[in-house]
Amino acid sequence: MRVSYNWLKTYIDFPYSPEELAERLTMAGMEVDGLEYLGEELKEIIVGEIIRIKEHPNADKLVICEVNTGEEVLQIITGAPNVVEGAKVPVAPVGVTLPNGMKIKAAKLRGEPSYGMICSTDELGLSEERAPGIMILEEEAEVGMRMVDYLDLDDYVLKLDLTPNYARCLGLLGLARELKAMQGQGKIKYPAIDLEETGEEINDLIAVEVWDEDLCPRYTGRIIKNVKIEPSPEWLQKRLAAAGIRPINNIVDITNYVMLEYNQPLHAFDYDQIAGRKIIVRRAENNEAIITLDDKERKLDDEVLVIADPDKPIGLAGVMGGANSEITEETTNIFLESAYFNPVNIRKTAKKLALPSEASHRFERGIDIEKVVEAGNRAAYLMQKYAGGEVVRGTIDVYPQPFEPLEIELEISLVNKILGLDLTVTEVREMLERLEFTVVKQDEDLLLVKVPSYRNDVEREADLIEEVARIYGYNNIPVTRPESKQQGGKTFKQKLEDLTRDLLIGSGLDEVINFSLTGETSFDRLNIPEDSELRQWVRIKNPLSEAYAVLRTSLVPGILEVLANNAKRQIEKMAVFELGKIFINQGEGEPAREVMKLAGGSIGYLRDIWNSGAPDFFYLKGVLESYFNRLGINNIEFKPVKVPYLHPGRAAGIFAGEKELGIIGEVLPGLIEKLDLKQRTAVFELDFELIQQEVKLEKNYQPLPKYPAVERDLAILVDKDVNAGDLLVSIKERGGELLKEVNIFDLYKGDQIPENKKSLAFTLLFQAEDRTLRDEEVNQLFGNILRELEKKYGAKIRG
Repeated sequence: MRVSYNWLKTYIDFPYSPEELAERLTMAGMEVDGLEYLGEELKEIIVGEIIRIKEHPNADKLVICEVNTGEEVLQIITGAPNVVEGAKVPVAPVGVTLPNGMKIKAAKLRGEPSYGMICSTDELGLSEERAPGIMILEEEAEVGMRMVDYLDLDDYVLKLDLTPNYARCLGLLGLARELKAMQGQGKIKYPAIDLEETGEEINDLIAVEVWDEDLCPRYTGRIIKNVKIEPSPEWLQKRLAAAGIRPINNIVDITNYVMLEYNQPLHAFDYDQIAGRKIIVRRAENNEAIITLDDKERKLDDEVLVIADPDKPIGLAGVMGGANSEITEETTNIFLESAYFNPVNIRKTAKKLALPSEASHRFERGIDIEKVVEAGNRAAYLMQKYAGGEVVRGTIDVYPQPFEPLEIELEISLVNKILGLDLTVTEVREMLERLEFTVVKQDEDLLLVKVPSYRNDVEREADLIEEVARIYGYNNIPVTRPESKQQGGKTFKQKLEDLTRDLLIGSGLDEVINFSLTGETSFDRLNIPEDSELRQWVRIKNPLSEAYAVLRTSLVPGILEVLANNAKRQIEKMAVFELGKIFINQGEGEPAREVMKLAGGSIGYLRDIWNSGAPDFFYLKGVLESYFNRLGINNIEFKPVKVPYLHPGRAAGIFAGEKELGIIGEVLPGLIEKLDLKQRTAVFELDFELIQQEVKLEKNYQPLPKYPAVERDLAILVDKDVNAGDLLVSIKERGGELLKEVNIFDLYKGDQIPENKKSLAFTLLFQAEDRTLRDEEVNQLFGNILRELEKKYGAKIRG
């Protein structure tokens, strides 16, 4: 909203400069986005008088003017055809920059010096079209005065960014009330309303029916006859222009002017275009149409409130008038509407029809239902004064349920507790009364407060406390630290999340963050069974599209989509992870179960040095093993599982003891092809909350071993279906306490390996803490391990 500083001062006196006023309003909750000086581009232009004109010796179309600026006489050359001696003109001396960016310099024109410019209206930015000559000023213009003073542009505009709870300040009188409360003194100068009613009674000339009182709680109207349509007075046009509203004619301008005064939108109908001399406020019929003032046809439905006569709609209530009843140059009689419309309905109508307006902006935030008649009378008075109108006796006022002010109890002890102050009941009362709240009853610690009609944003005790804070001054409230019995800092879960991100990023993965909203088709592609928990979605009532219709129950679809999008853009190698929540529907009336998950995936990230057929699988498996090791989860096992979207022979469940933490595996070839992924793409998904239960971050230290270790390699042939994890478990069990470490270092299938067999090679590290191991001890343990593997898995030493 644009507010003229000078215009505001006509309603209340205040001692603040424009800059100080902007600061005060902002600190009171009405943020001022900017301050604009209306005369900024003309502040160096001055009024001069042409005292002598002589012909240019070297040019027929140029003349030499001697111009008196009050301080000096300048020689200025011009080609304007309308220069005359004695004319008052706008002068731009040397060094001045015009609104169009031209900088005035001393120059020679056809051999004669020129020290400035006599300006036209377009050069001053006062007209868009090219002017035929220079601007000739009125006789009362004083030589030497600034053009900003002559044009009445010595004014500032405050650009307010008002939140909906400050809707009352969309009118200058509302701002004046706020300034009065902020100062604690002063008197509002309400606009003049000096009606001279004549002629017939209004009820003899028009009837009004309101068919939907919920959508139109109050509707009033006046008739003004014999108006003369012409331009508005210059002062009114300038005030509207400062507020960002284009002047049209005196009738329309007056309705806009009063709207800016009272925050009450008005609409003027051509009375002679109202059929049957009857106004009906009703819901539109389905598919009913109206051509609005912007000359566009609008298709309506029964959710839209219209102003109609017995034959047709003539306006969209609270939004825009109809072209069939607009004010034209032929209009002589006016029906002036001033009403209160349901804010929710106006907002929906403006949004549905994509037709926001100054009127709808105010109606949808709520106006003062008690000032409807006064605003209409003010506009009627101005039409009487500036359009020669004759105001018909009486006002139509359909007001079935008069306003009943809300009463709220306010505890002073609660005020002090919330604001951290020590105010007395008298001090709080005085602040509220400055804001024109009425105190009905006062006790030692309690006030019963009546809310004025224009404060529809105040509904409860907390709202009154906010008003006290505003008037006391937010900047005057002492700064205190919130009381807390606990030491600040992150929770264990938050620290674990940070550590997880650090470890996975350190392992070469990039973090991604996907939408929590997804579509059912993402899970259909994964072959998820109909009875799976992953199909227990929380559905969105009004989704933007089917692609965002449900809350995700797994992070895997999002990971696959990220990998696929990058693979389509020729990204050959990447690995990503996501730490986020999934949502499981628990049934009607129950809140969704939220579970924190950790998922990831990779494409082309490891050269297949083992010819294993699943390089990304082993890369991610190694990342997770390193991750679990850092978290102190040392009892991890990978066991075969079946997952609908993973390769049957290359999928594993990840277990900590008997607890399944998640899954890892290579994506099905068919799904890889469907998503345009790289071959052997692998993914994992873990239950982060189960991981949190297993974490052991405490470090146990032990002395470095004093005695040397013995390392042995073991290469065996086993059936290709034997799991390496099971072999590791058996080796550790038979190796006993002296087997400190065992690792796989080779997996081979191919030449010299029998069909349906595979070669696995392990490194075994034996060590004792109290002695040097003898070969006989190591050989015995090594033999025990071989016999166990041969007995249990049919393993043979590879030659």
